[in-house]
Amino acid sequence: MKNAFIIEDLSSLNSISMNVAGPIVASYGLRALQIPVQNFITQTEMEGTIRTNYSAEWLKALFETAHHQFKNTENIGLIGYLGKTEIIDLIAKSALINDFRLLLVDPVMADNGHYYPLLDATYCQQLKRLLPFADVVTPNVTELAFLTGNQYSPSFSEGQITTMVSQLRSLLKKDATVVVTGIETQGQVGCYWDDGVSCGTNYLRKVDGHFYGTGDAFAAALLGELSEHAQLSDCLPQIMKRIRASIHNTLLNENDLKLGVDITPLLRRND
Repeated sequence: MKNAFIIEDLSSLNSISMNVAGPIVASYGLRALQIPVQNFITQTEMEGTIRTNYSAEWLKALFETAHHQFKNTENIGLIGYLGKTEIIDLIAKSALINDFRLLLVDPVMADNGHYYPLLDATYCQQLKRLLPFADVVTPNVTELAFLTGNQYSPSFSEGQITTMVSQLRSLLKKDATVVVTGIETQGQVGCYWDDGVSCGTNYLRKVDGHFYGTGDAFAAALLGELSEHAQLSDCLPQIMKRIRASIHNTLLNENDLKLGVDITPLLRRND
């Protein structure tokens, strides 16, 4: 059995981040090994005081133990929301970062032209330290702009997206894959992908609203598909359709969208 390390926050009272990534990854027959870098009571965009439980010493010991226990096994990894420059430093210096056959880095830090609460441009600069380790990077449009030093626009053209992806490639391995999410045009939303050899786009009709946890779910499903050597041109349309089904389910059954999405359509057993 392949080991899939999920390295991101655990927002306890929400269906986002590790709460959605773990089940999705496990549904692909992978052993989901969860490394919660911070434990939030609720997600950072909920109203009220942001409360978190975090220990650098505990996290460092966890990285060391994971490396020694699994360094000789087949590992893949997903790095999502981290939230502290100190955590980025711990990961970059850990032996575990070199233990992955496939590593997907989702640079979760911003959306709609703004950084998430607690994060800023300094965090963005530090996060770039992890990009050379990545085989796959999945920024949304805002994150792509920030990582490449460009001014955000809600209406980037495909040519501008292509240019920024080329700029991002200067921070990556030569054969790394980039998937840009959250691109909106003419009532549609979709993604642009570039694997260094070919590129393409996939769009679906946009569902109005902001749906928390969809990025986390997308990254986990993509990791699952790539663990089975799926081609982007084949798996991305399917993932997007399942994301849309997840959104429709959430709209039917949930009053508070900040609590996250219904990931049932994204679980592999429902294919």
